[in-house]
Amino acid sequence: MKKQKSSIELILSDEVQSLLDDVAALIDARVTFFGPDGTGLRRGKEMSNSEFCRHIQSCPGGLCRCQEMDLKKQQEAAAARDVVLYRCHAGAHEIVAPVFLHGKCAGFLMIGQFRIDDELPSGTPELQEYYRKLPRFSAEKLAAITGLFRTLIDYISIRELAVLQSDQLRLDIDRYIAKHGHEDIKLPDMARKLGRSVSSISQFLRRNYGTGFKELLIAHRLKLAESFLRSHPEATVAEAAFAAGFQDQFYFSRLFRQRRGVPPGEYREQLRNSMQSK
Repeated sequence: MKKQKSSIELILSDEVQSLLDDVAALIDARVTFFGPDGTGLRRGKEMSNSEFCRHIQSCPGGLCRCQEMDLKKQQEAAAARDVVLYRCHAGAHEIVAPVFLHGKCAGFLMIGQFRIDDELPSGTPELQEYYRKLPRFSAEKLAAITGLFRTLIDYISIRELAVLQSDQLRLDIDRYIAKHGHEDIKLPDMARKLGRSVSSISQFLRRNYGTGFKELLIAHRLKLAESFLRSHPEATVAEAAFAAGFQDQFYFSRLFRQRRGVPPGEYREQLRNSMQSK
């Protein structure tokens, strides 16, 4: 079964990996974060498939049946917006839960494989032996794990440890900077206006712009200053600084020289000479 490329891209915090590692170590079972298309993104303790699953998937059509069931149960969990416990086609149990971000299903957390009884209803002695090696959860432990799973997902969502990456957010940031970049704005102002947390915006900027909010704002204001000086060749350095949103003309001059290689006054003179020679 060929998987389609997801239309939703995720940025996963390193803290997600730490959480998955802790849970996997605690319950001694594989815990995996899947993307919305079923692609595995992070796995706790880097646990591989159990011998039981490797045996099942090595059989003709086994892997395809596993993937089809996983996809079906992921869709059920997304529709229910809740944890789904199920028994796979081979007899092992798994848990899948959807992770929603900003109203969209951005992925799934899955626990598996484990057992809740001693033996399979049917199967070869070899398969029974593999099955007995799976971790066994009592009804009480299974209820506790399910509750922990729900809490983990809420924590990931609230802390925005998984962040939606989209062109829309980039566009919203660019528009906000273009409209308010000359004002005395701070990162919390923009985050609040865009309906995001400060941490998610900071992470998005690092991942997509390769910089932070302060540097992004400085770069925009320097471009504003250049544009102002081109439009107003008779303006003073202080006027250019204030027009671009800098409150301190000496700070502006220092930054301009560092980033442009010449002081703003010299840049202005170059513009004047260039205009006079035409």
